[in-house]
Amino acid sequence: MTALVVASGCTERDPGDETDSGTTTDGPATGGPMTDGTATAPTTDPPTTTDPSSDTEGTSGGPEPAPTVPIGSSVEADILFVVDNSLSMATRQAKLAAAMPAFVGGLGGLDYRIGITTTDSGNPRCSANATGPERGELVLTSCLERVAAGEFEVPGILDDVSAACTAACALGDADLPIKPTATHASNGELAPRKWVEVQGESEISNLPDGVSPAQALQCFMPQGVTGCGFESHLESMFTALARTSDVGSASNFGFMRPQASLSVVLFSDETDCSPAPGFEEIFTDNKVFWEDPDAPAPTSAVCWNAGVRCEGPGPLYAGCSAENHDIQGNPGVSDDAAVLQPVSHYIDFLQAIEDQKRVFDSFAEVRMMMIAGVPPGYETHDSELVYEDAADPQVQLDFGIGHGCIDAESLGAVPPVREREVAEAFAVDENRDIFSICDSDYSAALAAIATRIADQIRPGCMPLCVADLDPSSSVLDPNCQVFEVDAAAQTRVEVVKCEAFGDVWTVPAGSTVCFAELIDQGGQTPSSGDDMSAECVAEGFNLEFQFIRNTAPPSGVTFEAVCAPSPNVSRDCPAL
Repeated sequence: MTALVVASGCTERDPGDETDSGTTTDGPATGGPMTDGTATAPTTDPPTTTDPSSDTEGTSGGPEPAPTVPIGSSVEADILFVVDNSLSMATRQAKLAAAMPAFVGGLGGLDYRIGITTTDSGNPRCSANATGPERGELVLTSCLERVAAGEFEVPGILDDVSAACTAACALGDADLPIKPTATHASNGELAPRKWVEVQGESEISNLPDGVSPAQALQCFMPQGVTGCGFESHLESMFTALARTSDVGSASNFGFMRPQASLSVVLFSDETDCSPAPGFEEIFTDNKVFWEDPDAPAPTSAVCWNAGVRCEGPGPLYAGCSAENHDIQGNPGVSDDAAVLQPVSHYIDFLQAIEDQKRVFDSFAEVRMMMIAGVPPGYETHDSELVYEDAADPQVQLDFGIGHGCIDAESLGAVPPVREREVAEAFAVDENRDIFSICDSDYSAALAAIATRIADQIRPGCMPLCVADLDPSSSVLDPNCQVFEVDAAAQTRVEVVKCEAFGDVWTVPAGSTVCFAELIDQGGQTPSSGDDMSAECVAEGFNLEFQFIRNTAPPSGVTFEAVCAPSPNVSRDCPAL
């Protein structure tokens, strides 16, 4: 038997602080074709207002009608890696692959999907024939195939660095056939998908038998070094996620599940350079942002100069932040005049996705985490990011700023700004979600990222105060109905209560799922089976649901509850 709900740590980003989910935003809808990369938030049926404790229907003078409340119950996590595949990334991709066991180990019992794309979304300065931009397309190919295709060397510039792949990977595509699976949007159709999928507690996966998720990811993560050097982390992320609702995208459609948590992991040693449509000339014949206007071609400094503004005269700056510049180089312009896509475009996009998920779970969160050009210890505030012009003229020419960190191999990394601000917009506690790409080993960073992903899974607190039918008892006596909702099939089926055998809840005969009411806030009953989680108790709620299944959970299914609300909140939920 598999428990569908697990306890987790609370987060500090109040869902009440976010954008109103009823507004039109730039997030992808949960289904339907993608048109221009934008979509409105999904619509949902209005909640019913029946009261299980009374025959009244909210008439004047009667009991307060009971609202239908979605119960956060999912242990599903969708994870998107955006991997820099430019010239400087070989040794860093090798360390990324080596740390996959630590990452997978930190995901615990989650039902997770891991999709991978690159930072290459195309650029006028990069020949598409040479770099083969993914433009957000999910890729699931062994790096051994990319070695054979010459993607780990650049003749005349970079010698063969295929060890970035072969050090941790011995499995080619022939060894990694992906098992067909269904998605919430496939109407039961089975097909091999372009992502790794694992049902955590059962350890069932879409990988071939005998291949662990860590082994597979050690082969799937290294992306080669022939990608465009004008990295577009944010645009690649945007396009990858937007394509998940595009029925025409064979690689991405169906990847992002409506009720799953979403985490984006950016892995890069340069700053974001996502151009706004119509302003590509800043890379060709408009040299206003070039570090050297007399040069025949721009360097990556154009990305810094076009998208960042620093405080003070330099060379040491008080800080640097994202800034809109227009085609003449003027700062502080409106979003529609900015030559790089405004940071707000990506924040609003992710916020819309979070708002959609909160239709199913009012505490749902989207996270963006990074391994980037910050000093080791930045994530715990043990070190701070310094923005300073480079003492080496070549570094300044190449990047427009000095390195944010330098690793043991003397490889530097550009400090993040635009992408940092997006990550900060979705941070949930005092620790930062940005780790150093200059660390000698990424195991600790990826284990921490995995733990933060797992911590998004919350217990099934009933997020309102429930009426106690027997106030004389030391524990709550609730009156609730629970329903399993399949939005795709448009079904709503009442769920039966679990049967208790000692401290263990079991599914009654003839059913595949049941719910248990956890009502003990602190040792009021001899059984441990009805103990509420510390999270629900700390938030002041008096009821928690646990869902038990005896079969694998179907994708896209959620739960909602209707409970008689307390007429006396100060008595029944004094901490609320």
